[in-house]
Amino acid sequence: MSSRIKWPVIIERARDIVEGYDDGVTVRQVMYRLVAAGLVPNTAPTYRRLSAQLAQARRDGRFPELIDTVREVHVPPCWPDAAAFREEMAGWFRLDRTRGQQWAVYVVAEKDTLRQLLTRWLAEYGIPVLVVRGFGSQSYADVVRERVRADPRPAVLLYLGDFDASGTDIERDWVERTGCWERVERVLLTHDQVRAYGLPPAEGKKSDPRWPAFARQYGFDAGRPVQWEVEALEPGELKRLVLEAVAAYTDREVLAGVVAEEERQRRLLAGILGQPGGG
Repeated sequence: MSSRIKWPVIIERARDIVEGYDDGVTVRQVMYRLVAAGLVPNTAPTYRRLSAQLAQARRDGRFPELIDTVREVHVPPCWPDAAAFREEMAGWFRLDRTRGQQWAVYVVAEKDTLRQLLTRWLAEYGIPVLVVRGFGSQSYADVVRERVRADPRPAVLLYLGDFDASGTDIERDWVERTGCWERVERVLLTHDQVRAYGLPPAEGKKSDPRWPAFARQYGFDAGRPVQWEVEALEPGELKRLVLEAVAAYTDREVLAGVVAEEERQRRLLAGILGQPGGG
């Protein structure tokens, strides 16, 4: 099928997908959306070709910017002079915006492709975002467990992952190895959501040893592995479901009080630093 793909048409459809995200999107997310729409096959060669086509379109100025979660330039922060540093200091100040909330909420993503979107969506709430990247390391699980146990509030885990044989097992593995959650909720994807949104399946991994049991549990054809990627959802609906899940554990009045106190202290700090608008 790859040789018959009409790439100019695909690039235009990809542009529509990217422009539908207010907070940016990765090449991988574009690929998932195209696969879900039945426009390209879910194969490694197609992904590589799509990546090359989009890169060329960006170089030609014909395609919007994409998020790249891996290839970043890591440099120490710096300022032109001490005066510039002082001017920025007050703007950095931030309180723990989860302070006073009944629950300690953590949003967990199976894959790194969602990290930048989630951190932007949840910045207002101050909610931690975890990325397990498949079967996460024990060291990472230990760090999370110690952080959760240091908080006297009951902890809730809101999980986002693909609906496939390995994806559900990754969630089970992470919950068991951290062992610190009062509640665990799978926000995305579920079998009910796959059916409700009419998401088309992508080809699964035939070598996945978890597939036969997964197929039996949900009544799938054991000889035809399939999977559904969380990024196949429309961006607006993806954001809505995440924020809806968070809202169930958030007292908006308490949050507003913390934000107001944060702004008061920021103005106080600006005054100490002699900045305009400081009290």
